[in-house]
Amino acid sequence: MSEKKSNKINFEVKGKEYSLLRPKSKHNEAASMEYNRVFSNSLKSGALLRESLDKFMREQELWNDEKQKLYTDLLVQITSKEKVLATGGIKLSEARDHALQIKSLRTTLQALIAEKNSLDVNTAQGQAENARFNCLLINCLVYNDTGEPVYSSLDDYDSSDNTELTSLAAEQFANMYFGLDNEYEKNLPENKFLRQYKFIDEENRLINEDGKLVDVDGRLVNEEGRYINEDGDFIDFFGNRLDENGEYIMEASPFLDDEGNKLDKEGNVIPKEKLPEEKKEQAPKKKRGRPKKAKPSSSES
Repeated sequence: MSEKKSNKINFEVKGKEYSLLRPKSKHNEAASMEYNRVFSNSLKSGALLRESLDKFMREQELWNDEKQKLYTDLLVQITSKEKVLATGGIKLSEARDHALQIKSLRTTLQALIAEKNSLDVNTAQGQAENARFNCLLINCLVYNDTGEPVYSSLDDYDSSDNTELTSLAAEQFANMYFGLDNEYEKNLPENKFLRQYKFIDEENRLINEDGKLVDVDGRLVNEEGRYINEDGDFIDFFGNRLDENGEYIMEASPFLDDEGNKLDKEGNVIPKEKLPEEKKEQAPKKKRGRPKKAKPSSSES
C-alpha cells in the first residue's frame, strides 16, 4: 500500500520504506539536460523523428488502413456499449453481457495501441523522453528515513536486482508525474457496473452469486485462473480431474504393439507372467425354484 502526501509518495518493499519526492526545479533542469543529450545522440545515430514514424510503419507494413479501421471500430463499439450501461432499462443479464463485451473490446484495443506505439520508444523523442523520466525517477527515489538517494546513477538503477522496487517505483512515479489514476481499472464504466451488481470482486475478478471466482461462462476457477470443481480439485475444461501439474488422474491401460502385446512405459513387451490377472466376468447365477405358472391366453380361458 502507498500513502499519498502533498509532496511525496511513501511505499514499502520487503520491509524497507521508500519515498518518491515530487520533482523540484533542480530535478527538472537535470532531466531536461539529459533529454537534450539523448535526443541529439539519437538523431546522430539515425533514429527516426516521431513525425516520420507513421509513414515508416506503413512502408514496413506494420500499420495499414485495415488496422486503422479496426482501431476506429473498437472505439465506436466501446462507446456505444458504455451508453447502453449508462441508459439502463434492459435486463441485468443483458447489461452484464454488454459490460463483459466492453472488457474484451478494450483488451483488444489496448493490444492494438501497444502495437502501434511499439516503435515510438525507438524514435529520437521516445528515447529522450525515457531518459528524462529515468533521470527524474533516480533523483526523486530516496530512503524514507534518511532522505538519501537509493541509486547513485542510471547504471546503478539498471543493474539493480531488486526488480520489485524498481518496477513499483517506476509505476508510482509515473502516476505522480503524468497524473495517472491509481484506480484506473477499477473506475472504468464496465468495472463499476460489474462491481455494483456483484459480478466482480474488488480486484475486478469475475465471481458467481456465492462470491466464488469464475470465468466468463460461470465455470469455477481458483486464484491462478485454473478450473476447479466444487471440492476445489483441478479439472480440465470438460470437468475431468487433473493433478497439480495438469496431468489427468485416471487409471491408464498399457499401450499395445502391432501384434497386440502390452507394452511397458519404455515400449518393451510385458511378459505374460508379469501381467496382472484379468478378472473374469462371472455369469449371472440362475435363480432356483419353480418357474412361475404362465397365465392362460385369452383363447384358453
